[in-house]
This record gives sequence, structure tokens and C-alpha cells, in this order.
Amino acid sequence: MSIHTHSRAAWAVASLTAIAAVSTLIYAQTTPPAGAAAPGLGSMPATPPPLDLSTVKPEDAKAYLTTYGWLIGQRAGVKQLGLTADEIDTIAAGMKLAITSGAGPNDIPGGEAVGDKMKDYLEARAEKIEQEQVVKQRAASDKFFADLDKDPNVKKTATGLYYTIINPGTDPKPTATDIVSVKYKGTLIDGTVFDQTDDKDPQNAIRDFPLGEVIPGWTEGLKLIGKGGVIKLYIPAKLGYGDQSNGPIPAGSTLIFETTITDIKPAPAPDLNAMQLSPDVIKSLGGNPAPAPSK
Repeated sequence: MSIHTHSRAAWAVASLTAIAAVSTLIYAQTTPPAGAAAPGLGSMPATPPPLDLSTVKPEDAKAYLTTYGWLIGQRAGVKQLGLTADEIDTIAAGMKLAITSGAGPNDIPGGEAVGDKMKDYLEARAEKIEQEQVVKQRAASDKFFADLDKDPNVKKTATGLYYTIINPGTDPKPTATDIVSVKYKGTLIDGTVFDQTDDKDPQNAIRDFPLGEVIPGWTEGLKLIGKGGVIKLYIPAKLGYGDQSNGPIPAGSTLIFETTITDIKPAPAPDLNAMQLSPDVIKSLGGNPAPAPSK
């Protein structure tokens, strides 16, 4: 979900984790013992029968393998490396080496020691690409906000948040401790949709968020409308994800949200008894201590 606060570079989270896992598999060459079960799962449900491959059409198999390749690219953060066509072919050659031969780590150019160097190289390269994105996004955002400054229908707060209230909704307005139920659509300034609710999907038609746990531009902006309210937010990077990329959102991006609040709910009160506080402390906080167990 792309509204929540995000404190680490997306490539470092998604890609280095994947690279570390791949490196461990390649260089440590560890394999779980046959028949080993995941700890804590207990008895496993019956395994469904395998797919009858004779029923799979060639065009479907091609689609499945293409999807598998797409997943590898997505999970390993390859896109964030800004690879050339030749470099993509080099990666494919490495995959082919692993798949079609009995080559081990020492057969790869550089040998086993190349693993740590590979990780450092990819991390540095991803950082370089991200910084280039920041420069590009800042230039585009500066022009975008300069044009917004000329629009009399758009207002600006002291923090730099731009907004247009389409419908103010009803009072009271939400506070940072409330949970808001919302419909929304999030786009970049070039019109790319990176996240949205979907009225056609009952599981995704409305989403709930603790207002104090989302990006600063949302926390500030949604306090300006009440239940039934509609607002368009123009959130600069400093009030969004800053100079870090987040999934489909490039580093340094300005975010545009059109958001409707469908409901406002107070956050559930904390269970003071579960915190193992003394009865006197619970009373001082306005709570009711649990009754002492009967003897």
C-alpha cells in the first residue's frame, strides 16, 4: 500500500533482501533436508494433484514462463538498476549458466568472492539511478507547483501542501488519532496511476487508515474535510516519500490524490490490562482494572 510512511529505500528493502537470499542460495549451497516441514505449521493439508502438463497449450506455457520472468524482474528490483539491453542479456546469460549447466560458484568469473562485491555494486548502482530520478522529479515538480501557484482554486498550507476542497463534508473533522475510511486515486504528475481503490472490487472499494500513520501530506490534508468530504491533494516529495522510491513511485515524486472520506472512526482504546500495569496505574489512566482471579 502506497500511503503508509516509508523509511527505507524501496530497492534496498525489496532488492537487497532478494539478492541476499539468492546469494545465500548460490554461495552457501544449502538445501533443506528432504521432507523437512516449516517449523510451527503442524500437520499440512493434503497436496492437490499436480497439473496434467499434457493439457497445457504451448501459448499458455509461454505466458506462464513470461510471467515467471516478470516476477523475477519485479522481486529482484532489476528495473531500478537502469540496465542496458546488453546488460540484461548478461544477466540472462548468468541465469542460463545456472539452469543449463552444473557450474558452481567457482566457475563464475571472479569465483566465490564475487558475491559480496556484486551486492555492493548493485546497491551503489541503484543509489545512482535513484539520485538521477530525484533530480529529474525535482525539476518536473518545480514547474508543476509553479503552475499550481497561478490557479486561484488551489490553496497552499504553511508546510507546502497544495489542495483543493471539492466537498468539505460534515463536522467533526478527523484527528491524527482517528481511523479514516476512504476512497482514493493516486497519480504522479504525468498522470500515471500508482494506487487506487476500486468500486468494482468489494475487498478494495474502501480502505481504512489510522490517520497518524500515513504520509504527512495525507495526515495534514484529510484533517481539512469531514465525513463525505472530497479533497484533491498535491503532495510534494518532502510530505510524501522524500528522495526514496517506493514501488512504482520514483524517488522525489510529487503525489496527487483525489480522496473521499466515507467514515471517521475513533481508534480503539488500548487494552490497559494487557499491558500488565498495576490496578492503580490503570485507574489513573481512566481504565477499569480486570477483576482479581477468584481463589
